[in-house]
Amino acid sequence: MKHLSLFLLTCILLIPVHTLAEKPILTIDTGGHKAMIRDVMFTSSGRYLVSASDDKTVRVWDTSTGEVVRVLRGQIGAGNEGKIFAAALSPDDRFLAVGGWIGPIKNYKLSDLGSIRLIDFQTGEVIALLKGHTNIILGLAFSPDGKRLISGSADFTARIWDVRTHKTIHTLKGHTETIYAVAFSPDGTRAVTGSYDNTLKLWNANSGALIKTLKGHNGKVRSAAFTPNGEYLLSGSHDKTIRMWNGKTGKFIKVLASQNRNADSLSISPDGTKVLTGHGLESGKRSNNVFSIPSGEKLASFTKHTSIVLATDISPDGRTAATGGGSAQEIYLWDLTTGKVTHKMVGKGKTIWSVGFAKDGRSIAWGRKWGSSSVFAHGSLEQSFQIKSDSRTGDLSMGRELSSDTGYQRAIESAGAWSIRTKNGKVHKTLEILENGRVVHEITRGSADGYKHESLTLTPDGRTVISGGGNGNLISYNPQTGKKLHKFIGHTSDVWGVAASPDSRFLVSGSFDQTVRLWEIDTGKLLLTIFQGTDKEWVAWTPEGYYASSLKGDKYVGWHINRGEDKSALFYPASRFAKQFYFPRIAAKYCEIGGDIDEAIRLANLESPGRKKIKKTTLSDIGTIVPPAVFFQVPSRRDVTVQENTIRVKAGAKSVGTESITDIWLLVNGKQIGKGRGIAIKGTELKTIDGLRAEIDVTVSLTQAENRISVIASNRHTRSEPEIITVRWKTKAAGTVAQTSDIYKPDLYLLSIGVSKYQRQGYSLDFAHKDAEGIASVLNRQSGKLYGKVHKRILTDENASQDDILDGLDWILKESTQKDLSVIFVAGHGLKDDRGNYYFLPHDADPDRLRRTGIKWFDFQDVLSSLPSKVIFLVDTCHSGSATGKRRGGGDMTEALRELVLAESGVVVMTASTGKESSQERPEWGHGAFTKALIEGLEGKADYDGDNTVDVKEIDLFISKRVKALTNGGQHPTTEIPKTMPNFPLVYK
Repeated sequence: MKHLSLFLLTCILLIPVHTLAEKPILTIDTGGHKAMIRDVMFTSSGRYLVSASDDKTVRVWDTSTGEVVRVLRGQIGAGNEGKIFAAALSPDDRFLAVGGWIGPIKNYKLSDLGSIRLIDFQTGEVIALLKGHTNIILGLAFSPDGKRLISGSADFTARIWDVRTHKTIHTLKGHTETIYAVAFSPDGTRAVTGSYDNTLKLWNANSGALIKTLKGHNGKVRSAAFTPNGEYLLSGSHDKTIRMWNGKTGKFIKVLASQNRNADSLSISPDGTKVLTGHGLESGKRSNNVFSIPSGEKLASFTKHTSIVLATDISPDGRTAATGGGSAQEIYLWDLTTGKVTHKMVGKGKTIWSVGFAKDGRSIAWGRKWGSSSVFAHGSLEQSFQIKSDSRTGDLSMGRELSSDTGYQRAIESAGAWSIRTKNGKVHKTLEILENGRVVHEITRGSADGYKHESLTLTPDGRTVISGGGNGNLISYNPQTGKKLHKFIGHTSDVWGVAASPDSRFLVSGSFDQTVRLWEIDTGKLLLTIFQGTDKEWVAWTPEGYYASSLKGDKYVGWHINRGEDKSALFYPASRFAKQFYFPRIAAKYCEIGGDIDEAIRLANLESPGRKKIKKTTLSDIGTIVPPAVFFQVPSRRDVTVQENTIRVKAGAKSVGTESITDIWLLVNGKQIGKGRGIAIKGTELKTIDGLRAEIDVTVSLTQAENRISVIASNRHTRSEPEIITVRWKTKAAGTVAQTSDIYKPDLYLLSIGVSKYQRQGYSLDFAHKDAEGIASVLNRQSGKLYGKVHKRILTDENASQDDILDGLDWILKESTQKDLSVIFVAGHGLKDDRGNYYFLPHDADPDRLRRTGIKWFDFQDVLSSLPSKVIFLVDTCHSGSATGKRRGGGDMTEALRELVLAESGVVVMTASTGKESSQERPEWGHGAFTKALIEGLEGKADYDGDNTVDVKEIDLFISKRVKALTNGGQHPTTEIPKTMPNFPLVYK
């Protein structure tokens, strides 16, 4: 793990240059796990934590920051194929073993499963597939010397493998049920297996001979572990006990401890004095317990998780516990002694418990809070989503937050003569269909169709019964015959909410997989999948990949490309193909007409005559247009420290498909080097582009203590995700990382624009000009503090004409340097023309003549992208619907802002509201809500860590909370901080 960044370089060099033939799979990436976490394990240094999940991914987390640094993916299918049930990391961090539902993804038998992926942990590449088991893998562990691997399977056997030859050394037979628990003794001479047959078996690991069968548990054995000195063997069972055995002979010593839930995981501290437990689903208090060894005294209980925890580990220094699970599939890092949480690592999704359809058919809604055991409504509705609009283009968009279900149709229990129920009125395996109150059909579910009926509805016309169940099963039935009509394919986990449209044409469903889906009932066809993050960002996409999203919503979805069972998979965020698939009009039309993509494209083009015609891109095309892969050669590590203010950087790119590379470039702190007056280059930039390969070699000047250097490459279709390293400049004299004041004091350049008074009647606002003045006032106080000087130009009302604003943009572009911070603040009205182009309205604007009198969005974007300095763009012009108080704007500027964000131009963007929400202003505030919060935060209220500095991330967090509070949830600011930029201070208190 010393050279973690070498992962990408080596991995890329192993990728053959060819057209990727596998059809891409559109998958959700919430930033965390979205299904059961099976294993967590610290690396040998404790710097990283590795987690494996049913969601078919392995994630590597930085334990110091709680952030994901890598995601490892393998071949997956549409169903269970690719689910990970077990993982193990070798003691030297060289190998990662992964097992589960791994094998072929098409035309396979159960006996074809049971492959174990042996992965080079540094590169992420699959080294070998260990084949021999005839059912899924449920337990894995390496020997202390890393030369052997033991596996437990649902085929009732365990195997010991030679890691070097990839061959089975011993097959351990004797259990009569599934084997979950496997472990080696500390000296590697013994191995233990624990099974659902309630027993453990102690084996000679060298000969494969059985030493002893350990009996005593009255429930399934799920976990087992040796103490570091080998003296004791501990086992955890569904009988809710932890038993202690002699680690050499297998002789029973005592019941070490009991707890009120299954002991599904055991982790022993490095000094052998403590054991940490996982817990199951049973009733009672949910807690991860810490027991003393050998006394069994309970030392601590951790109660943050709200559901099953199968994954536990203790850090190499014995101080930190890692527990993974809970209802949100979160990972907690916490102090083993005090229970204090150091990091909570979790994705941005939540289970969808309830759904509804607007009575006018124009919107759907969902809720993410459990509130009832009824199969017709597990909770109330909280969020609406517009699927039809009054406008010609029919945009898809996030609607308002709901305080009640009024106006929405929920699941229907009866329609005409027909009614439905389950046997017990709650979740149950048997559904009853009644005609005139008499049961005429019973539908009982098993493992093949979801086990139970978890959500139910009739269509309003009484012609169809729809039931959601486990494992993504969503099925419609004919009430007259009780026969299956359609299986709705798409969800990957339990379906907890269903509702039909008033005209019985469409179905909306919600699931544990954290998505909402829209279907055509008569055909069973999936029309739209929606994901909304807890940060309010959202994305909605068709099966063909066309999508609509909020400003940053498409970060939550991407294309997974299989490369075969014995290779790692590729993954590309949807934003890499925005030019081909980001067409909200197509997604909206697709839903409206029932799923004909060719007709949707035709109608979208027909209704937007002023826009460029959209050409169809198919899923098969993605494999031919994927972006180049990029990597660093010098330096070779992700995080380096230097004593000079320069560093040599050598980076490369390789085409993954057959497309030639068109360019490669470097960014330093978000700004492209060698462009205009940007980051200085020492010496000569050497750039070589040769068809399918490219390289850049340059010495870069550093201007601050912490620097992020990124490499990006492009082909004619798209550009790569940036690969990023961190370079810290350490001063020679002090031997410590330099502070900003040690290097330079930047200047601040502020262009603050606020238009309240317009020449055109009916457009005036109350506080836009005060917003511009207020921002200027609070930032001006930083002159001589954080900044050497503050240079400002304030343009309000009559002094904010079209010419004035364009002159102001020229001024800030001319004056600022790479050392400085440039801030452009804009408050007033924004409008779209009939071609979808966005304009800011200056004082003298004529909305009927936008092209001649408005400020084109391109004018802002051009300057923002060209500024050599750090740049913050503050925008308060957005609008959607009505709100109390006055509102600003007249069009969703999401598409305009997306162009700026996708350009990787190193601009921090903060917008006052999301999508079409109103930017509100009120007399009692004296400002717009966004500016009021911004001023309060800059005056010090955003200093969360108490260091007398307000940085970008702190102001983002403060504004989000404060604006929501001021507007009672009616306005949600959005901030985009480029990943290529480090956090930086805005003001000193």
